[in-house]
Amino acid sequence: MNTSTVFHLLSSESYHSTTGEPITATSLEREGFVHCSPDAETTLAVANSLYRSTEEQLVLLELDAASLSAPVRWEAPAPFPPEGVPAGTLFPHVYGALDRAAIRGVSYARRDTDGRFVSFESRGEIAERLDLLPHPEGGWYRRTWTCAQTSRPEGRGVRPSATAIYYLLPAGQRSRWHRVESDELWMWHSGPALLLRDAGRGREPEERTGAVTLGPDLPGGQVPQSLVPADSWQCAENTGDTDTLVSCVVSPGFDFADFQMI
Repeated sequence: MNTSTVFHLLSSESYHSTTGEPITATSLEREGFVHCSPDAETTLAVANSLYRSTEEQLVLLELDAASLSAPVRWEAPAPFPPEGVPAGTLFPHVYGALDRAAIRGVSYARRDTDGRFVSFESRGEIAERLDLLPHPEGGWYRRTWTCAQTSRPEGRGVRPSATAIYYLLPAGQRSRWHRVESDELWMWHSGPALLLRDAGRGREPEERTGAVTLGPDLPGGQVPQSLVPADSWQCAENTGDTDTLVSCVVSPGFDFADFQMI
């Protein structure tokens, strides 16, 4: 067991709202210590066991145990380990606030569309600068605009007339196949060209796919924007070795209830 590093899970809002101050938790007053985990894998099991219902973005702090001013005691969870954690696993309990100077890394929880936590990932420079969060399909995003006007697409309730996001796909990555029950307009901003595939509107992506390349090289056949029609299977692929930044405008506005991914 590596006792030199411990991991603490908390909401992104809690982490960013107390910049410069030691990090506490309600358990410190209630139980006398702050709950931590021995590794990221165990923390993932804890998150899925205890926090599936939360809508908050969660972040994982990697802490140098030797740099914490409060005592760290490795103790058995009570009354039993969270689901997915082997019996006999000891957890580090920090008997005091967590010193920010002890933080060695910060990563963000990525979730599937059903709310299941699948990984913890660190943000790159652009994602950090634009405050982007993990998207279930892969990549990083943040909604930048929600139209004040609403619409009522058949069978889908009330939706904004349109929404917009930043979307960043790291070097060499490809999003998962997905589709949205609305038109989606992609607009390239910076970085390598983005290969945008369209695989039709069948029950699954069709084997033969069309594709356009979003980018600045107009003579080379690249285009600065492209529309993916509603209900079309799509995926995006970064063709280079640095992050690609685009914007996506969806109309009627995006809602995860209208989103399907495989």
